[in-house]
Amino acid sequence: MDDVVIRASRPTDMAAVADLRWRWSVDEDGVAPAVTPAEYRDAMRVFAAEHPDSHRCVVAERDGRVLAMAWLALNPRPPAPHRPRGRVAAELQTVYVHPDLRGAGVAGRLVERLLEIADEAGAERVVVHSSVVGERLYRRLGFDDARRLLQRPPED
Repeated sequence: MDDVVIRASRPTDMAAVADLRWRWSVDEDGVAPAVTPAEYRDAMRVFAAEHPDSHRCVVAERDGRVLAMAWLALNPRPPAPHRPRGRVAAELQTVYVHPDLRGAGVAGRLVERLLEIADEAGAERVVVHSSVVGERLYRRLGFDDARRLLQRPPED
């Protein structure tokens, strides 16, 4: 879609980003919210303001309306002898595309932009905890199973 712009989020986008996450979690997945939509928008604004260096958000905009988002968490790691100034690992988080844009390659463009940001930050690795639906996208973009990446799953 030529009319969709992928760009870094701005503080003024956080209400729309929150609304997208609300739609995904509450409206589509049926999660019971613990706050009102307005309180959640405030929480998202505060989170973004408090974490500008560790969490980068990109959005997809069409006709001035934010219709997709994706986050990248940059996690500092202790220095190693081969990298005495420190290391960085990255995690893709919260990739969501509004139904109006699904199937048009927007998720791939968002993730590609975040991978560029991870590369610019010198990330040694980028991981993602994918949904079943998203797995095909991530594999297409070069993600694969990691032999020694272990996870302690949350309790059900």
